[in-house]
Amino acid sequence: MRPKKEHKRLKPFYNPPYLLLKQAAAIMSYAWLTGWNKGAFLRWAGQLQNLFHAGAGAKQICCFGVNPHVVWEMTGRCNLKCIHCHAFGGEVSYDELSKEEGMALIDQIASSGIRTVVFTGGEPLMREDLFELIAYAKPKGFTVFIATNGTMITSEVAKVLRAFNAGVVIGLDGMNPEVHDAIRGVEGAYDAVIAGIENCIAERLYVHLNIVASTRNFDEIERIIDYGDTIGVYSYFIYNFVPCGRGEAIRDDALGNADFKALLDVIFKKQREVRAILIPVAAPEYWAYVLHHRGIHNRRLIRFLGHFIGGCLADKGMVYIKPNGDVWACPFLPVQVGNVRKESIEGIWGALNEFRCELGETECNGCEYVQVCGGCKARMMGDSNYTCPVNERA
Repeated sequence: MRPKKEHKRLKPFYNPPYLLLKQAAAIMSYAWLTGWNKGAFLRWAGQLQNLFHAGAGAKQICCFGVNPHVVWEMTGRCNLKCIHCHAFGGEVSYDELSKEEGMALIDQIASSGIRTVVFTGGEPLMREDLFELIAYAKPKGFTVFIATNGTMITSEVAKVLRAFNAGVVIGLDGMNPEVHDAIRGVEGAYDAVIAGIENCIAERLYVHLNIVASTRNFDEIERIIDYGDTIGVYSYFIYNFVPCGRGEAIRDDALGNADFKALLDVIFKKQREVRAILIPVAAPEYWAYVLHHRGIHNRRLIRFLGHFIGGCLADKGMVYIKPNGDVWACPFLPVQVGNVRKESIEGIWGALNEFRCELGETECNGCEYVQVCGGCKARMMGDSNYTCPVNERA
């Protein structure tokens, strides 16, 4: 797999115009459903550069962000040993895609029309060619994010990211240093990540925080959201911890049904207050929970909202690429549906569609909220005790 010579450029955010209108409808629907404070929402929506960055090519707001987007786990190397890591980050992964293969992958993604690419790991900043790959992707019109633990973002690194206009996704699991360090597996991780976040804020980067919610840090979640609101974080992923990868060893840290409902309450409550958007991950039931809480049962309205709020992204628009090129539908669903070394993105997309049809055959099909939720496929497949917080019969 070699990079193509032609430099196909993606369509700008305003093309086609109807997509921009659909994105506006999605944002307004989200704000209405959650009861987002009008002033806080307008301050968020008024940051137009970040708004267009977040929504590049988006067809829906889903669990795990926008539909569609590509996440490339470009290395297994990491300077931390996070106890919940689904990727076993720490050492170099077997047979990682080379820089040339990475460029060819970027070409393929451009040909598919997907506009958002996330470089992750492991720790992407440990890959020496990260900035070369970002430099290759940007002229094609990609919206680029790096998903990092934040500890390696010096002021110099932040300046380079600013030059590329790259969004930064940073994991923060506690405002208590002992809690964060225990989860991240390295003493001093908290001080380093706070310094990294502050370096990004100083450069006026798009800053997004990831929070992995478990029994270890549940009491920290609101504090992290409040901290981010103070410094100007633009968006959050609130992960419901799914025990996979290294996280298999701490299954008892996963939230039980009562705690999971409490997590949905926290997201719903805080979204009404803060000037950032809060997106649930591995918790698409949030959308059903919000509609149920609002007393919305009209099937036509729910079907209409389903055009903008998509629920589980594993059966819609995520392409998750492992270091060796294997493709999964979700980082928490370790089922290979293709490999970018052997197949084109277009071919893999067809295999993903078949896999999505299989995932779609669930007990959720009888639920009134299936169009906006569909249940967490990873949790359904990995937990025989899966229960839905809205539809108790599921």
